Amino acid sequence: MSGAPNAENDAHRGWMRAALAKAAAEASAAVVGNVAFGWRDRSLSARVRAESAEFWLHVVTEQEQWGGGDFWTGNTEANTIIGVPKPRVLRAWEWAEGATRLRAELMTLADGQQCSPTPELRSPVELLGTWWRTLRESLRTLALVPTSRTYLTEHEIARRLRVFFGDRADPTVSEWTAAHADLHWANLIASSLVLVNWEGWGIAPAGFDAATLYLHFLLQPATAKQVRAELNELLEHRDGLVSQLYVTTRMLLRIEQGDYPDLAVPLHRNAERVLKRLRGCR
Repeated sequence: MSGAPNAENDAHRGWMRAALAKAAAEASAAVVGNVAFGWRDRSLSARVRAESAEFWLHVVTEQEQWGGGDFWTGNTEANTIIGVPKPRVLRAWEWAEGATRLRAELMTLADGQQCSPTPELRSPVELLGTWWRTLRESLRTLALVPTSRTYLTEHEIARRLRVFFGDRADPTVSEWTAAHADLHWANLIASSLVLVNWEGWGIAPAGFDAATLYLHFLLQPATAKQVRAELNELLEHRDGLVSQLYVTTRMLLRIEQGDYPDLAVPLHRNAERVLKRLRGCR
């Protein structure tokens, strides 16, 4: 979510649009769709056409000293993942503008509408049983992918849970698996399931993706029950419960920055439910 519109934001967005145009020219492509700004206007993406084919062009920016590491190359490194419906990066290149590092990625097009224009789901979405089955199969396949990429460690979980929940939650994780690590509703295509935006994927507790998806559904309590039913096995075992608590803390910190304030109370209520369930898992 971007801050309130002002001259500085407008200037930054203008610069981002120019960077996208530069990347499109480098790929001998033309922007043919609306542009989509990422979180805090850190990135910009659009549908492009090169010759007779269409692709997705993604440009991300970072201060020069931070332009590297797992998060910087996640989309490209996700090309190693087989058996999960996702875009494939066809070409990636970088350049610098002053103290800013930019990275462009030309990838296959994930055609179709997002489940939601925002990470949190604010209106009901109808998803077929085949969509849910493909999602469950994809998460099982992803969990088995070998990788040295690490999204989260037990030390980080323990520190965060102690800050938010004191000694009420044992942070021990029994199983670590590969995860998308940002599986909210804006990163899923509704018509035919595709998982997009793989910047941060890596090792996390089992059930982490299911927990992320479920907690971004809490503003739709009637249909949230469907998510719990479809992903119950991942959500309700011990690692899934710990994941829910950690994702809760991440989302509460986002709320502190101005994102989805109406999720605060539902998140706290779910956390209390999870804490009771965890006490029963001892």
